[in-house]
Amino acid sequence: MPHRRLTTQTTRSGCLKGFLSGCFAIVLIFILIVFLISSLDLSDINMDLNTVETINYKIYMDSLTTEKIISASYSLMFVNNRLTKKKYNLTFALLSNQVKYAMDLIDNIGNMTFEELGLNPQYNYSDPQVQAEYVWARIYQIVYNKSFSTIFSIAEGFNQIFESENLNALDKVSFVISFVQNMKYDRPGGAIDLFAPLGTLAKKYGDCDTKAMLLYVLLERMGIDCAMMWSYKYKHAMLGINVSARGDYKKINGKKYYFLETTYPGWAIGVLPPEFSNKRYWIINEIDSNNHLKEIEGNNLNKKGKKESDRQAKPSPPNP
Repeated sequence: MPHRRLTTQTTRSGCLKGFLSGCFAIVLIFILIVFLISSLDLSDINMDLNTVETINYKIYMDSLTTEKIISASYSLMFVNNRLTKKKYNLTFALLSNQVKYAMDLIDNIGNMTFEELGLNPQYNYSDPQVQAEYVWARIYQIVYNKSFSTIFSIAEGFNQIFESENLNALDKVSFVISFVQNMKYDRPGGAIDLFAPLGTLAKKYGDCDTKAMLLYVLLERMGIDCAMMWSYKYKHAMLGINVSARGDYKKINGKKYYFLETTYPGWAIGVLPPEFSNKRYWIINEIDSNNHLKEIEGNNLNKKGKKESDRQAKPSPPNP
């Protein structure tokens, strides 16, 4: 039987095999990287990951006017859909005479009789819940109609920001919502405890229906269909937005309007606060239409039998 010769082959790896083409090459690359880094000027490179870009914008009601201007400044932190976070400093140059008109409008409404508001004088509006549903619907409609034209240049200013920032449709809506939600919460006071939208911008604060009204006008100017929502039981008001969304909504005229809380930051479309969750107690009205005026002659109202009461059914939360 022939003998076979066993041959053992040893395979070498790592630095023992191809030293010059292995470890030496790695060391050489490392030295080259260190040299390149040491030769760079890093003084202009911002290594602080928490730094947020700040951008300033100024929105004019009339850039060529010689009339007195009221300046109102706001700061807003906004994160877009691309997760880019920026701080926006917005300054509104408001015409003083237009702001005065907006403030006088509210005072005038507060002094109107129900008949002067355009309500049928033969009905009794003294019941607080009836006032909340019908009288306040009319008040909101008047304020909206008188404010829609005056807010035009403000809406155009926002559009210029959207174009400069290259925001998509969703970001545009989110930006305006965030702007209003971040405004200071406080009660306007006065005869009917309300500001017109231009007055809200000038005063830099508002309560639930005041802020909802401002957002209503701005979004409608952007082509977003809205409705006003308020509740006598909850003493609160919110905005309804007819967009593709999920969550809580109410329907009117065959359209879904999703609840939107405007009083504080962070509330998403379609989220109804738990303490206000029974939608049966919420009134919804498309105040930019005239349809609701026909409802005033409905069966919910009794004939007028006593003097008009003060309008004290103001929908606004007692505790922010």
